[in-house]
Amino acid sequence: MEATSRFRKKTEKDENYSKTISSLGERVEAVIRQNNAIDIYEEYFTDAGIIPTVDEPPRVSTVNLFRDPAGKGARSAINIAWHPDGGKHAAVSYGTVGFQAPVVDLLTRERMPFDE
Repeated sequence: MEATSRFRKKTEKDENYSKTISSLGERVEAVIRQNNAIDIYEEYFTDAGIIPTVDEPPRVSTVNLFRDPAGKGARSAINIAWHPDGGKHAAVSYGTVGFQAPVVDLLTRERMPFDE
C-alpha cells in the first residue's frame, strides 16, 4: 500500500499528468453532453416492421466477362468504379505486382537491395 501511495503522489506531481487529466475531462464532458442530447431509450424506428427472412440460398451469375485490354501478362483488377448513370459504364483500374520482385544485377546475377 505504501508503494502505491508513493507512486500516486509522484505521478500526480508530474506536469503531463495534470494536462492529461484535464484534456480527458474535456473529452468525457463532451461525450456526456452528446449522450444527453439524444434519448437512447426512444424507439426511433417503430414503423419499420420486421423484415422477413428468405430460406433460399444466395445465387451468383456471370453477366459479362471483360478481358484485360493490354492482353499481356496477368494484371489484377484493383478497383471497379460504376458511373452514376445506372450502372451502364464502369471504370476499372489494373495493377501489377511486378514492382515487388527483387531487383537482380544482370552482371553478377545477385539480388540488390532497393535503397541503392
